[in-house]
Amino acid sequence: MNRSILVIVGDQKHDRFSLEKAQYFAGHLDASIDVVRFLSSIDTSNKQLCETAVAQARADLEQDSLAVLGSSSQVDCHVIADSDIASWVVNACKQKHFDLVVKTGHRTENLFHTPTDWQLIRQLDCPILIACDHKWRSKQVLMAAVDVSTQARKQALNSLILQWTALLSAAFSCVPYVVYSIPIAKPLLELDIVEKNDYLKSKKPAVEKQLAKLLGDCELAHANTHITAGPPEKTLAHVANELKADVVIMGCVRRKGVKGFLLGNTAEKVLHHLRTDILIVEACD
Repeated sequence: MNRSILVIVGDQKHDRFSLEKAQYFAGHLDASIDVVRFLSSIDTSNKQLCETAVAQARADLEQDSLAVLGSSSQVDCHVIADSDIASWVVNACKQKHFDLVVKTGHRTENLFHTPTDWQLIRQLDCPILIACDHKWRSKQVLMAAVDVSTQARKQALNSLILQWTALLSAAFSCVPYVVYSIPIAKPLLELDIVEKNDYLKSKKPAVEKQLAKLLGDCELAHANTHITAGPPEKTLAHVANELKADVVIMGCVRRKGVKGFLLGNTAEKVLHHLRTDILIVEACD
């Protein structure tokens, strides 16, 4: 199967983190790569100035791509003079049907500004890797976060998460960790209404059975498992740190309109705390 990856690099010269992460995926998955850099602050009304800046940026981008990815006919470079990164990427993915988008993560969110990362998470039809600025180790540690809920929507997400987990664990020759966080509302913990360890102990046997069945159905019975309890946006980041994970795979439900603005989702909340790469697969609400 021919796969394709879209890599979004920063607007600064020699921003190579997303290129380096994409190289891991492309090499193991035999995928072609489109690399794009956006010039968001350029004055597009001055046509000559714009064309000169785009030409120079393209030369720099080709140099960076060559240094990281090597000379290959499967790499195409693009420079786009546009500040609306999310819209351009979403349209590009619809036209070419990319299998994966890779970009370096940014933590600039606030109540009145939805950053590009969030917009892409909510709008893309393909998985997205939000990359951090750390290099992967020679032996990658892969962590997948699942939900053992019986809801059809959750089961569909689990299937997508574990498909990618199986694919990447085979490609990287590593045994994945599959993690489930038993949810506990934060106020219950803060007010000592629920004691975390006791709650985990009482729920863990049933969860272990559900998790074993889930992994058996997906032919991942060999995976390591880890069960914790608490607010997932914090517990998942804590487990990822303990495992020294290079990549965390998780799902999110794409919410639209006011509902999405007010509620967000677990994947977006995890981005506040996670300091590793996160591969997000999606389903519509």
